Amino acid sequence: MKPQPSGPIVGDSPFLWVMRFDEDGASTLMADHELPPLDAASGYFWVHLNVADLRYRDWVAGRAQIPAEARALLIDQDSHQRLDADEQALWGVIADYGRDLEREEDVLRPLRVVVTERCIVTARRYAVESTAAIRQAALEGQSLRTPLDLFEALVSRSLVAIDVGLDRLLIKFNQIEDRVLDDEAHDERRELGALRRQTIRLRRELADGQRVFSRAAFSPRVTQPTHAALRRLTQRFDSLQQELQAAEERARLLQDEIVSNLTAETNRQLYVLTILGTLLMPPTLVSGLFGMNTKNLFFADNEQGTLYATAICVASAAAAFLALVWIRRREG
Repeated sequence: MKPQPSGPIVGDSPFLWVMRFDEDGASTLMADHELPPLDAASGYFWVHLNVADLRYRDWVAGRAQIPAEARALLIDQDSHQRLDADEQALWGVIADYGRDLEREEDVLRPLRVVVTERCIVTARRYAVESTAAIRQAALEGQSLRTPLDLFEALVSRSLVAIDVGLDRLLIKFNQIEDRVLDDEAHDERRELGALRRQTIRLRRELADGQRVFSRAAFSPRVTQPTHAALRRLTQRFDSLQQELQAAEERARLLQDEIVSNLTAETNRQLYVLTILGTLLMPPTLVSGLFGMNTKNLFFADNEQGTLYATAICVASAAAAFLALVWIRRREG
């Protein structure tokens, strides 16, 4: 790993880091007193900005090498995904998983990116996974010869993070599916609903990315290398979009299976209650009859009257049971 710069970048500075790449794609971290003019004769620079520090706006405003639309994008607070390009530059907002204390989050954060021939400028408010991963890979020796290579690596890394997040969702779907297929009924609707919401949000972000990258790829203003890179990234978006659609369809089928199982269990319980009510209704009628305070009541003067009344209750229940059996056999 290459040594860290002698001067601090993070701290009292809007620059999170500045890296210089030579013609072979090798990287070197720069100190804050070595901030680049972004018009080096060879190689290029990667400037990563913290938009929470409003001083970055003054630095962006003074960069005449960056097109005016791209400078406006870096200062703008709009977080929706977008991608624009012309013959000299590429700029836009991409979505990436956030990082909190060196851990990946389940929330997608916006990352602003501007790519020119001699520099790539990225800006974020919240830490994202792709920039940290590509920075580490570059310091460990990964060759990134052009700003466009670095941009493609950033987007590819964000798509890998989304793919990993999709794998985590599929693992949870598998666990729910295993429980649903057990003999006992399980109500997994709450957990499945949360997973479906995550899947829908992820698919929405991917659909937006797929649309903006596809639109930029077919723009007549982009150069041939930019067109090729955007086409490769669009294919990655298409593949992930298909996987997410399959996961969403699977979630709907799981929900239907859960509702079907719960409905079947409810019907079984209602059936048992119906049988019990049918069997207990005749004895209840008999006991109610013998409980009336009227004259000439059956077995009122018989010493075995209670036994006879109990026998009638049992016989009525048995008759009701036999009637149910006969009806079921006839229906069968």
